[in-house]
Amino acid sequence: MGLFSKKSNAVKPAFFSRENLQSLGILVLIVLAFRWTVGAPYHVPTPSMEPTIKVGDRLVANHLAYQFRIPFTDIIPFQWSSPEVGEVIVFDSQTESGINMVKRIVAISGDKVQVLNDQLFINGKMMEQTIADDASILNDITDSKEFKTLYFEQLGSLQHWIIHDQRIMNLQQESKFPSDGSIFSVPEDHVFVMGDNRHNSSDSRVWGTVPIEDIYGRAEMVIWSMYFPNIGSWMPSFRFARFFSSIE
Repeated sequence: MGLFSKKSNAVKPAFFSRENLQSLGILVLIVLAFRWTVGAPYHVPTPSMEPTIKVGDRLVANHLAYQFRIPFTDIIPFQWSSPEVGEVIVFDSQTESGINMVKRIVAISGDKVQVLNDQLFINGKMMEQTIADDASILNDITDSKEFKTLYFEQLGSLQHWIIHDQRIMNLQQESKFPSDGSIFSVPEDHVFVMGDNRHNSSDSRVWGTVPIEDIYGRAEMVIWSMYFPNIGSWMPSFRFARFFSSIE
């Protein structure tokens, strides 16, 4: 018989064959290792960072922003930079194990933080707040937006949005510090974080500072975003303008 008439003896493996399952297992491990060490998507279910990050946003965090973490462990053999004031970070919850949180760094190690009459002071300097002329970014917020006022806050060299809720401004909250105007010094290798939705955020004012080793990465981009405009609605609305927008 001629060369091209010979039949191959290769046999296609069954779908659930050992070879296919091994290949699938290796692929899953690679994906999980990538998510652990390089970057991962996160879903935001709470309004504590509105309007910067809204309920229903799906964001991606850069896990290599500050350090290299060995996959599936909390071992950090290499660290090449430190978190900076103004950056939005993803970190391990300080109150609930296995829960990730997203907040903005307002102070780093050695800084002195003071909150007086809803005004933030860092190292004795007031972070200036000005009312935004255009508050249209609040239009798709469903959490009682009629009571909210949009401000720009000057945090060092960064200008970013914050929200004040007129219903609870200036109310003393005994569990929060330094709400009484006392000065708090951020300990070494820690950061002080706050939510941009200042009156609707559980943050360092409640449970203290975040150890740098608990930070997984920096929030970089909103991949896509959807929300339900009405309570009980089953039809979502998409915020197409937020797709692939950077987080600042």
